Amino acid sequence: MTSRDLQKRQTRQAFFQSVLQLSRSGHAFSSISLRQISREVGVVPTAFYRHFQDIDELGTCLVNEELGHTLQSLRDHLQLGRTRTHEGQIASSVGFFLESVEHASLHWHFIVSERYGGNQAVQNALDEQISLFAQIMTDDLAMQPAFGHLNQEVRLLIADMGVNMYFSWVYQWLKFDPTEVQGKQDYLNRCIKQAQVLFYGVRNWCP
Repeated sequence: MTSRDLQKRQTRQAFFQSVLQLSRSGHAFSSISLRQISREVGVVPTAFYRHFQDIDELGTCLVNEELGHTLQSLRDHLQLGRTRTHEGQIASSVGFFLESVEHASLHWHFIVSERYGGNQAVQNALDEQISLFAQIMTDDLAMQPAFGHLNQEVRLLIADMGVNMYFSWVYQWLKFDPTEVQGKQDYLNRCIKQAQVLFYGVRNWCP
């Protein structure tokens, strides 16, 4: 990679980071202007067009490149797609998910803020990433003995419920102060119980 390519990549990342920071400070993506983003990055507005055609493309690339990588890393570490015993997996998966949210708080704040936000391009990109997550979870359930009696359609319904449940925890988790140790532990335990109710319940369901 040449120094020019490296600089271009760094500037592109700076655009992504500025959007995430603005989102964290309460700005909806649909309300952010090109001029505002450029000012945050420290470049003239015309420099924006060297990287993106418009604001919609910036949002789509942010989701697919940055947030897509975050979700991919999460899927990998949750070991989706690997055969394993179901017992004991729920608590560790929930704990790892919330830990991942904490470590990538800017990304997850953007996801939960913009999933039903005002920019259609960003919503579509997020929908694709979340649908991919659900599909991989569906395939994962098919490999687990506890869900072997269920057909693919039912497993997809379970995965959709699971993904929506996991994502519903994010907003409250991000609101916790690092010093609220007991509050976080209580909320973690609550999330684990919710997941147990879902997955232990549906594996005993007969279509």
